[in-house]
Amino acid sequence: MKPYAVLFLLGLVALLVMPAHAQVTTPDRSDAPVRVAFINPGYGDRGFWKDVRGTMQAAADQFGYELIVFDSDRDSKMMIESAQRVFDLVPAPDYIIAVNEHQQGARIVLEAAERDIPVIMLLNDLTQEQKDAHGYPVKDFANWILTLTPDNERAGYDIAKSLIDGARLENEYQHRKPLCLLSIAGDSKTPASLQRLQGLDHALSRFPLLREQNRLVANWSYDEAFRQTQSWLKRDGCVDAGWAANDDIALGAIAALEEAGRRPGKDVFVGGLNWSPDGLRKVSGGEMTMTHGGHFFAGAWVMVLLHDYISGVETLYENPEISFRMEAITRENISYFVDVLGNRDWGSLDFKEFSIANSPPGTEYNFVLHPGDGQEE
Repeated sequence: MKPYAVLFLLGLVALLVMPAHAQVTTPDRSDAPVRVAFINPGYGDRGFWKDVRGTMQAAADQFGYELIVFDSDRDSKMMIESAQRVFDLVPAPDYIIAVNEHQQGARIVLEAAERDIPVIMLLNDLTQEQKDAHGYPVKDFANWILTLTPDNERAGYDIAKSLIDGARLENEYQHRKPLCLLSIAGDSKTPASLQRLQGLDHALSRFPLLREQNRLVANWSYDEAFRQTQSWLKRDGCVDAGWAANDDIALGAIAALEEAGRRPGKDVFVGGLNWSPDGLRKVSGGEMTMTHGGHFFAGAWVMVLLHDYISGVETLYENPEISFRMEAITRENISYFVDVLGNRDWGSLDFKEFSIANSPPGTEYNFVLHPGDGQEE
């Protein structure tokens, strides 16, 4: 065999045995900044997804990345349009960050694979059914490089438990009698909503004091939560506690309860999630048992992971599915968070400190703002 033929065969063998993650082309790290496109399923100017976008932008600036965001206003059709606008970008982005809102994530992963663009799933991973049908990150899709999701199930459990704790702490309430629970979910498809409900179900099985009377779906909306709670109360529905999938839902329910003459924090107990400014005010005033969350910082955490991936942190190639625990803000610990969350100045935080690129092998990510977070079982 001629020498050039031997060299060709050796090169071909090297390509065939190359690990899956190495088949993803790392963008040229020359003078041009890394370009990241984010398909935002929510609003860019208000609410939870504004904070996700804000923390992501702050971290992108610190790492020197160019961030391009397409907002979708919680509209599934707009999400499809936003995804198409990303794929139409010239030049193509170096990385895409997507969310499996309304279970649109699979089509984004598949389209990105055809175009050989690395994609990261954020906050809402593909469902198990979608993974069974299409595959898993890295193992089945070399371009699906990472997934970052919060522990939504634990958060759903913590919210439910806080309702019992709130009733026990309030002297005016006879906490030994069962609590009539009104549960209000976000939607019936998004993984985060379904996982929070799994946490609620776990709490219901563990704490017989909670007696679920009705389970509603408010589509993450204050107005819808207000209308549905109002309708339930007009039918003389029993409510001693309200489990809400997010703060907007909790606030809408509280408004309906107050309209009916109820006293949140005194004769009815409501918990939510998102660390929203209004939610924090309600917690501070004792009208909500807690606002769980901090997961809008996933916008920043995903930039940290991307930086470390580009830097070659091996654990991300070996374990591409990363989960982090959310934190519960209550009246007991809210003072710690006031300075950071009060003005929403995300750029004042040094997100580079959360990178493990220069840490010893085996170091784990610690995406926690407060060491005393969480609820004990």
